[in-house]
Amino acid sequence: MRRTLLAAALLLPRFAAAGDPGAWNPQDTFVFVASIIEWPGDGLAAFKDERRDDAFVAQLKACGVPAGNVVFLKDKEATLAAMRKEFVALARRGGEGSTFVFYFQGHGLSRKEKTWLACYDVDLKDYATAFDVDEIFPVLDKEWKGSRLLLIGDCCHSGALGRVVDHFAGKSSVRAACLPSAAASNTSTSHWTFTESLIAALAGDGAVDRNRDGKITFGEAEAFAHDEMKFRENQLCRGKRGEGFDAGWVLREVAPDKPAPAKAEGRWQVGDYVDACDRDGKWYVSQVLAVKDGKCRIHYLGWDAKWDEWVGPEKVRPIERKKLKVGERYEVEWRPGQWFLATVTKEEDDFYYVHYEGEEGDDDEWVTADRARPPAEGAAPPPPEFAALAPRALAKGDAVAARWRRAWYLAEVTSVDAGVHAVKYADGDTGSLSTADLIAVATAAEIAPGERVLACWNGKPQMFPGSVVSKTDKGCVVKWEDGTKPSEVPFGQFARIRPAKK
Repeated sequence: MRRTLLAAALLLPRFAAAGDPGAWNPQDTFVFVASIIEWPGDGLAAFKDERRDDAFVAQLKACGVPAGNVVFLKDKEATLAAMRKEFVALARRGGEGSTFVFYFQGHGLSRKEKTWLACYDVDLKDYATAFDVDEIFPVLDKEWKGSRLLLIGDCCHSGALGRVVDHFAGKSSVRAACLPSAAASNTSTSHWTFTESLIAALAGDGAVDRNRDGKITFGEAEAFAHDEMKFRENQLCRGKRGEGFDAGWVLREVAPDKPAPAKAEGRWQVGDYVDACDRDGKWYVSQVLAVKDGKCRIHYLGWDAKWDEWVGPEKVRPIERKKLKVGERYEVEWRPGQWFLATVTKEEDDFYYVHYEGEEGDDDEWVTADRARPPAEGAAPPPPEFAALAPRALAKGDAVAARWRRAWYLAEVTSVDAGVHAVKYADGDTGSLSTADLIAVATAAEIAPGERVLACWNGKPQMFPGSVVSKTDKGCVVKWEDGTKPSEVPFGQFARIRPAKK
């Protein structure tokens, strides 16, 4: 009998000791999964690839998560009402020391700094019918009593889950992290590459074990997902860990039948992503499948396995990617065939964050250099209708008139990054704007009668053009260009602008 039990135990995944605070305890884990690949209404494209959410859930159970601790809402089951109800109910079950895993796969929706998960019955005309990412923290903070939280998103804008991690900052009883397929600003691939990488980690695939110590950690799973998304999907994927969530948190030990590849002699290792030259002399991003006698067996990404081949060292090189410069302007392909002027504001690991000129920042995103080209001669976004009378550099805390589409509003600069200004409008909305879309609010001493200004009317945040008739102790009397009766506007609500062109 003892021998039979031992044999059965050898078939189960091996984890670090459950009592180790740096190791996952699947038996005390609660998993909420909502995954949708098709929607009944118009506007959201269905996913055509073979779904892998079933395999993801099956792997969690194979790891030892009790079936009764898993809620799996699939397609039409994942309505807004069902997601809310089941999420709250499951959170209430997680006792002290438990782990909670939140996973969503489908379409993500974003507007300004808000992000929603497109439930099955979402109405795109009203985002209030979608599951708001900002709903997650209040529920867990009130209902869940556990100590470790992992949020996973395989959808557009899934990096917004990092805001939940931020909310748990300062709560030492909870160690939170997120692992999203895309940055909060970006759309995501329609393929299952990201979820596949998680399945590999949970299955104990030695390819994830970067340091070959026989254990797969959260940091290694994150790095594996990052590389899979970077090289296979040209997409920036990065996790976020809150206080106390160590990258060395052990998910499981490497499965005995899936050991890490043995270290090879020479530069290239199994699993490396490289540029490889095919028999026609063309270079492609590829992955090393095997190394033997100085040669590499290569798989060309995006091509059928029948083209896999052995190549010599002269046909393998590090991946060479075009570089962009922070602060420089380029034309960037926003959507296939649609190119717009943009400024690179920062870079990270061969990805570049761009601000589309003349826009409010809603579409700013991370791109690879192959989506950028030098701007065409004379290319420029349509100039704003109004321009500063006396332009000056703006800094954090400055009051400004800020453009939003064709209108202007009172706002405050909250940060400046490589010439792009983050602003908070007086109504609480936010945006990211270039210098041309901002005009400094003038001091009382700077304003003179006869000058043309943008000014707030009737105490509201929107600003309209007019001219200063006279100054008073508290403000200025403004003659409005649309013919509205002149009125007094308090100081702090004026921006001096150039005279109208005749």
